[in-house]
Amino acid sequence: MVEATTSVSSEAALGGSNWLKKHIRTSSKMHKGIKGDDKIQFFQQLTTLFAAGTPLLEALHIAAHQSQSVKMQSVVRTIADRVAGGLSLHQAAANFPNVFDQQWIEVIKTGEMSGQLTDVLTSLTEHIVLAREMRSKLISAMIYPCILTIVAILAVTVMLWKVVPTFAKFFEDFDAKLPGITEKVIELSKFLQSNGLVLLGGVVGFVFVFRWYARTDGGKRLLDRLVLTAPLVGDIAVQSAMERFASNAALLLRSGLPLLETLESMQGVFHNNTVYSEAFRKIQQRVAAGGGLAPAMEQSGLFTSLVVSMTRVGEESGQLVTVLDEISSYYRKKVEAALERLTSAIEPIVILGMGVIVATILMSIYLPMFEMAGSVH
Repeated sequence: MVEATTSVSSEAALGGSNWLKKHIRTSSKMHKGIKGDDKIQFFQQLTTLFAAGTPLLEALHIAAHQSQSVKMQSVVRTIADRVAGGLSLHQAAANFPNVFDQQWIEVIKTGEMSGQLTDVLTSLTEHIVLAREMRSKLISAMIYPCILTIVAILAVTVMLWKVVPTFAKFFEDFDAKLPGITEKVIELSKFLQSNGLVLLGGVVGFVFVFRWYARTDGGKRLLDRLVLTAPLVGDIAVQSAMERFASNAALLLRSGLPLLETLESMQGVFHNNTVYSEAFRKIQQRVAAGGGLAPAMEQSGLFTSLVVSMTRVGEESGQLVTVLDEISSYYRKKVEAALERLTSAIEPIVILGMGVIVATILMSIYLPMFEMAGSVH
């Protein structure tokens, strides 16, 4: 009897163990695309595996198996196959420009050539994490003001589309004499009802035309210039560009990339900003002709005096990487503070604007009602 009980208990325990193996959360849910976190995880795993002495090919297979992205698994396995075929890591990764940025490839290349791949990957991972955090803060800072603006527009549209016509019919039935503000609001409501679909089509058409124009060379160049010169937004855009330049240049120079090649990589870093991309092309040409980096930057007129001055000090003292790190840290904090001020300024403006518009509509509705009530009395 005891043996039977023991046997049943063992089977139950075994069944529980199988259930645990099936349901334990040792892996997260898979997804098809490649997110920023997937790239960060890949570099973090490679860094950890290299530090533990794992060979490159084995580290790639492990990283592929651990990835939660189906597409990233495929990319890393392809890289592993090409490395097994004789290519270096940076050569194999360069075949996937949509996954790995050009400056990342350059950093990996210098790490392989110098034999400092583990240290270089550590710096690269930290750089990617900081860049992602910076981008997330930029996006997050604009989400709330955009939501407020959309809600305000929808609220005013609903009032003009549905609420005002109801009261307009009521006033018409009573043949009431309406104040000027009420007549204007009713006219606006009628215009919106009559031409609402046309206006909506015009907005949609404008968005499509704007997006098409923004993709053209001329349109992109014009928009980049407008963003850099716009009040408030332009200040943040320039400060963000300074941080981006300093952090990426420091990473590349620290990894052992020569200055001229670093400046060439900067053109790729700013591929989405035609103004700075073109500026770095000219700076590279001036430095190649024997000029200094700081004078070339100053001549472009696109860098703040602080960046130019500190770069000059870094060149003269031979501590350019250290100085660039300080510039990056300074402007990172400056951009974060500017974003907080911008969002703090936009929020009350949007709320106040919405309040004024809604109050005007309500006043236009209640004024004739008060006049009607007074005349009846």
